[in-house]
Amino acid sequence: MKFVLAFVVVLASTAASAAAGTSPLFPLARAPTSAPISVAQSWSCSPRKTCGRINSCEEAVWYHRNCSWGGRLDGDKDGVPCESLCR
Repeated sequence: MKFVLAFVVVLASTAASAAAGTSPLFPLARAPTSAPISVAQSWSCSPRKTCGRINSCEEAVWYHRNCSWGGRLDGDKDGVPCESLCR
């Protein structure tokens, strides 16, 4: 009997939380919003860049992985772009 009562309480709590947009299992979870997610970096594949115009290894890796011309940043084809930045 206690199990059934506990199940009903959890079920009611889950329904109330769902209506409020939260989850009892994940109290910080919220219902999805339509607001766009902002990205901290502002890198773009256009215009094309060279290692001399890139400021960090993280940026070089992003161009290497995401831009059609990114392979040109890896002159020796070892998978590491801009070796001067990514040592």
